[in-house]
Amino acid sequence: MQDKAYIWSKITRYFHWLLVICILVTFLSSLFENALLIHIAFGSLAGGLLTFRLIWGFIGPKYERFSHFDFSLSDLWFYLSNLFKDRKIYVGHNPAASWATVLLIVFGFFCTLSGVMLMGSEEERGLFSFLSADYYKEILYIHSISKNVVGIVALIHIVGALLEHFWHKTKIINTMIDGYKNVNAPSTQTTPFQKAFGTFSIIFSLLMGIFTLIAPAYSIMTNNANEVIYHIDNPLYAKECSECHNLYPPILLSKESWSVVLDDPKEHFKEDLTKKVPHFESIKSYILAHSAQSASNEISRNILESTEGKNIYRITRTKYWKDTHAFIPRDAYKHPKIKTKSNCSACHMNFGISNYINDEEISLQYFSLYEAMKIYLHVKN
Repeated sequence: MQDKAYIWSKITRYFHWLLVICILVTFLSSLFENALLIHIAFGSLAGGLLTFRLIWGFIGPKYERFSHFDFSLSDLWFYLSNLFKDRKIYVGHNPAASWATVLLIVFGFFCTLSGVMLMGSEEERGLFSFLSADYYKEILYIHSISKNVVGIVALIHIVGALLEHFWHKTKIINTMIDGYKNVNAPSTQTTPFQKAFGTFSIIFSLLMGIFTLIAPAYSIMTNNANEVIYHIDNPLYAKECSECHNLYPPILLSKESWSVVLDDPKEHFKEDLTKKVPHFESIKSYILAHSAQSASNEISRNILESTEGKNIYRITRTKYWKDTHAFIPRDAYKHPKIKTKSNCSACHMNFGISNYINDEEISLQYFSLYEAMKIYLHVKN
């Protein structure tokens, strides 16, 4: 019978499995536009856990400290070249796991930090809402690279763990559940301070993620920095422009396009708004002042880019609208609750409330589960 030693403390095992859940949920939630809140909540939880693990690598129990990791490249090569052969059982992290842990921490940090920065630059929300939209592409590139590295390293780590467990019969998965490993070595010892610090860090990280879910406006997400609530900012505009159709936020068209839509009866249901709408000039001035040129969020930027140099007076005819709605089946517009492409409020729950149309407010309630999944996963019909 082999000797057994208690290697991984409860704190480390809780961290490990929580991080596994975070990586899985953040990757899956990134596939769905309306899952942004879940994505950010689990991303913030991962950020807290990674911060803890970085500190834990210096003050944690013996086998969990970076000083006990094997970063030798020659040992890593030996380990990988003997992957399917009998070899020794490492007391702590083997060379591959040592590198995987550090890479996950480093690129996990890049991923979470760039995610928060991306939300600031793209959506004008969160801690970095002051960031200019000019940095959007660079931040997105960093976020994408970091996410891919985390995914690849995590996948390799999983394959390695399964190989260890089932091919070499080391029961490594059991080790990450009960903490015990079949080795002849001193068991790990966790001091009262380490227990207190680890427990506090994990609970704090969990609370941070939960708070983001239940109170996003007061969490790391926050409301949009430059949000304008139309019925408060200009009740007259909100009332008059919503009596016959959805209240279309001015940011959805350029100033030039709005001028034509409002002044030319042919472009507004063959109606002369100057005769029909009280205070027309005041409302027109408000719309032009709050057109796409006045905003810097993702939608207004894309609207301007897709209409530059073109005479487009319908939101649904812009390239940006067509691209973002390309995966919606044509039959959807025959639904009695949708009827037309311009009925934006059928899927965007808070459409027309403010100058922001947030992803987490999308609801495909009039679609079947199969249709909704195809739309979210960008599967063309």
